[in-house]
Amino acid sequence: MRKLRFLLLMLCAGCMVGHAQITTGESSSRVVRTGNRAQAGDFGLYLGGTSTIFKNFDNMDNFDFLPLINVKYMFTDKVEGRVGIEWWRESNTSEVKVPNYNEEGEEDGSETVENTNFESSMMFYPGIAYHFSNTNLLDVYVGAELPIGWGSYGSEDDEDEYKTSQFRFGLGAFVGLQAYIGNLPLALGVEYGISTLYNSTSDGTLTKDGMTIDKAAGYQEDVSNSSWKLGHQARVTLTYFFKL
Repeated sequence: MRKLRFLLLMLCAGCMVGHAQITTGESSSRVVRTGNRAQAGDFGLYLGGTSTIFKNFDNMDNFDFLPLINVKYMFTDKVEGRVGIEWWRESNTSEVKVPNYNEEGEEDGSETVENTNFESSMMFYPGIAYHFSNTNLLDVYVGAELPIGWGSYGSEDDEDEYKTSQFRFGLGAFVGLQAYIGNLPLALGVEYGISTLYNSTSDGTLTKDGMTIDKAAGYQEDVSNSSWKLGHQARVTLTYFFKL
């Protein structure tokens, strides 16, 4: 169902492209103000299919997500401000055997329960970009962003839930290429970025029989730590430009 939802999203984007007006302006190394290039004062609403989404395309039954949603504003013909949001949650369920104990505390057989491991992420991407090209067709740009967000991972079964939380922030850089499709409002493009992220992982909490126990190291390994990690991400983007 989730894979179908993603395909429908791409189909709707394709329909938007199909209905865009085709420009009759001629190619030029100078800016020809026919409206088929983003200019100062334009806003852009951009949907991005990220490498995280495509990596989980065959696992959509266990993967919930929002595409990267970005709002842009052109301060000048070449300087763009942006802020984006991305959310996803992955879960995998398996059957495990859990021992039973009698009143004397002795193991007395076992039962099979379903156990679900999960991981989620919510990220914000404020940033700025500089556009090099002056042509009306292809647009090359570079930029920087300050990713910040939260995440969690853990496991749960019919009775217990173990969960730990993460806080992340860092610095990233990206390069992009987009093609204006006919007369604005559409542009189709790709981006590639790298970032260094500071990850702070808290002690886990265990919810057992309806009661929450902080710092559940007695039940799970202590996982609290802080570290810097280097990451990268590829994006396929579709941007709708408009003016307010």
